Amino acid sequence: MNTRERAAYKAGLRAAIHAARTTAITMETAPGSADVRKQAAVAALSAFAESAEGLALTPKPDPTHEDP
Repeated sequence: MNTRERAAYKAGLRAAIHAARTTAITMETAPGSADVRKQAAVAALSAFAESAEGLALTPKPDPTHEDP
């Protein structure tokens, strides 16, 4: 993956996480948020945002580095 692709991936992932969290918070604070379906949607969006953080790209381990 080149630098531009990596940057686009990171930006898209951040946007998806932000959108999920914003929607969950908006739904949670809206009138009628005691509805079971809304509560389930809030929980699902929050879980999506949390798990999507695990999709973040991390640097490759250095193959020349040995663990003690």
